[in-house]
Amino acid sequence: MTTRRRPSFFSPLGIAAAAALVVVVVALTVTLGPVLFSPGSLNAQARTTTLGGVASHARLGNHCEACHTAPWSSQTMADKCLGCHSDVAGQVSGKTGLHGQLAAMRSAPCGDCHPDHHGPNGALTSLDESTFPHDVTGFTLSGHREKDKGGRFTCADCHPKGYAGAFDQAICTSCHAAIDAAFMKQHEAAYGADCLACHDGGDEAKVDHSKFPFKLTGKHASVPCGGCHGSAKSMRDFQKTPQDCSSCHAKDDEHKGSFGRQCGDCHTTAGWGDATFEHSVFPVDHGTDQQKSTCQTCHPNGTSTYTCFGCHAHTTSNVIGEHEGRSLAQLKDCIECHAGGKSGDD
Repeated sequence: MTTRRRPSFFSPLGIAAAAALVVVVVALTVTLGPVLFSPGSLNAQARTTTLGGVASHARLGNHCEACHTAPWSSQTMADKCLGCHSDVAGQVSGKTGLHGQLAAMRSAPCGDCHPDHHGPNGALTSLDESTFPHDVTGFTLSGHREKDKGGRFTCADCHPKGYAGAFDQAICTSCHAAIDAAFMKQHEAAYGADCLACHDGGDEAKVDHSKFPFKLTGKHASVPCGGCHGSAKSMRDFQKTPQDCSSCHAKDDEHKGSFGRQCGDCHTTAGWGDATFEHSVFPVDHGTDQQKSTCQTCHPNGTSTYTCFGCHAHTTSNVIGEHEGRSLAQLKDCIECHAGGKSGDD
């Protein structure tokens, strides 16, 4: 007859060992608190201002519930973070700033970029350059994929001291000077050291033209920089670029200058087609069935002046005789009295 052996766990010795373990765990939990389950100490680098009543995460002590939520709670850890970090909460709710743009793009927990429990001096920001959407910062990495001597860029290449505070543009200068020192010396002398004023990380320089008097609207918005600034070698050259239409378009003027240099009187930046002109002072259909008026009929020398003599064959003596008491200078501006082009309009 074979006798079945009970598992050793249910033996008196096994039960006693399990009970002793439970006692030890309970005792340590009571003595040490949540530290028993902590993956590491919190960051102790103090801020100049307090958030949530503390100047650093380490000041929270063993109050894990300050950041962590219970599994059954409807509140998330991100909610806890934003409860203290009100400045970030304002960006998220207002969809402004870096955090506001990130929140609009994706719903990611704060801990994805801001870990802790890495010791008193552990980094509170850790980014994955392969997944972080750097474009939302206003600086794309499309032109910074590969280093000049090979190898991919890492976050630390441009942010050696971390991500707090404004980006140090001296890093741009030192990196590009190592590629071409002579060019960088000339470039900085001409345009200054504010690289981000013109460059956003792409392959071409970018400038917010809306900040300048000449706005890039309509077809002007798609014109490359070199189309207007091809010979510019310094900031002064950019500032001296002509801002009137005729300077660029005179060579394409099918009117051959007959309408003057103020193209904007009839045209918009939407294109040369569908030109409009509000001819409210004098009817543009003035004339007869036998002789239709054109722009050149009244404006043979350009739109800045006009004449009625060419069509009506007036002579100076006839005009003076019919307008007694008027000077010859007054009689040259016919529409002052004849706005409709008729003899009775006086």
